[in-house]
Amino acid sequence: MKRNHIPAALFAATAFGTAVLTACGNANAPQTIGSADGPTEITVSDENDANIGIIGGADGPTAIYVTDGSDTPDAETMLAAKGLELISRMNNLARSNEYISTATSSQPILDQIELIAAADYTSPEEIFVIDGSGFAADTTDFVRGYIREKAIRSIPSMLNALDGAQTLSAAAILQVDETFRCNAPGHTVIYLYAYRAAYSVMVTYSPGEDGTVAATASFVKFSSTEPATISHHVAEAIGSVIDSTDITVRSIDTAQQ
Repeated sequence: MKRNHIPAALFAATAFGTAVLTACGNANAPQTIGSADGPTEITVSDENDANIGIIGGADGPTAIYVTDGSDTPDAETMLAAKGLELISRMNNLARSNEYISTATSSQPILDQIELIAAADYTSPEEIFVIDGSGFAADTTDFVRGYIREKAIRSIPSMLNALDGAQTLSAAAILQVDETFRCNAPGHTVIYLYAYRAAYSVMVTYSPGEDGTVAATASFVKFSSTEPATISHHVAEAIGSVIDSTDITVRSIDTAQQ
């Protein structure tokens, strides 16, 4: 009996439709500090200096919510780490015969997925943050701002389409996303994970409501395996799509990931 397969484009659009809400950063349990017999002296310190203040009184305890800045990674570090988590999930999907068999029977697409599965995506050669004033949402014109946001998020698909339908479909099948809370920039940013392999990875982070961020990770095929060349190619593509020359590409320390 002939086996039915879900079309790649439809599968990619529906397979990961449910958002998972997680936290960005360490969630330390709140503690209550104070007493009913007098004020409590609290010392609050950060990386630069220390300040002493009197908090509380004889009328009851004072609830103090304390976060240790030295132990809580900043948003950039957390987003970089989140991207690595998503890459690991995509890699697992690429190596899952059970998953791939439900997605496609097309040999050209399977060839691209096998190419991805054969590579090591544990540690990227370099991680780039791609941003700039051109990424900022246009709050004065909803339609223009919406078009720009859609264009930025479509960059991975646009780049894959340049290599052919089989590349676009393979990346779409393996694409994953997640929604979580994080103090991220107020506009979409792209993290590029460059690997010395046929495919590298792009993760777009788009702000949502109530402090949430929507992340979408995609394998992207490039003709070069040189990180600097890959990042330059992505920046050029983004600038062309959103008609802006103000695109910044910044490498971040992968040793912290």
